[in-house]
Amino acid sequence: MRVCLDLNVWVADILARRDGRSGSASQLITGAVRGVEPGVALQLVVSWGMLDRLEAVLTAQLRFPPSTARDLVDAIASYAEQGPSLTLGGVGVIPIHDREDRHVLETAWAGRADALVTQDFGGFLSADAEVLEDGRLARLSRGGHVLHLAHPFRFAAWLRGEAIAPLPLGE
Repeated sequence: MRVCLDLNVWVADILARRDGRSGSASQLITGAVRGVEPGVALQLVVSWGMLDRLEAVLTAQLRFPPSTARDLVDAIASYAEQGPSLTLGGVGVIPIHDREDRHVLETAWAGRADALVTQDFGGFLSADAEVLEDGRLARLSRGGHVLHLAHPFRFAAWLRGEAIAPLPLGE
């Protein structure tokens, strides 16, 4: 399964690990991307623009040393280089207002992601989105491809097999 993780998922994971916490939804999801969750195979879809923004957030807002931020971003890039997609980014044609969210959504579309996981669920909804679970799961369709927008709690529950219904992929 191809998955695009919004930067807030990576930041939550990085901060949890830094602070010695474990077991969060973001940690489960990023662990699956890193290949350390048994029985779960997720392929990361990300862009250089997203990685550059993550590095800026880590250094400017969260005060990580630049070398640490670079190492974290390089590690994430290495997961994407294993396939399927490390893209240059989108072209600005998706009708949502926030530029960063639009870039992430366009990256997910360009990489043919099956799911885009974000804590900012509402920021990615467009008028044509089909909401499956309020604030947790939506389906977007474009050009014959279906992209599921999932909150990290919902996606992690699905990964753990705890969801009421499976994530409806491949529809």
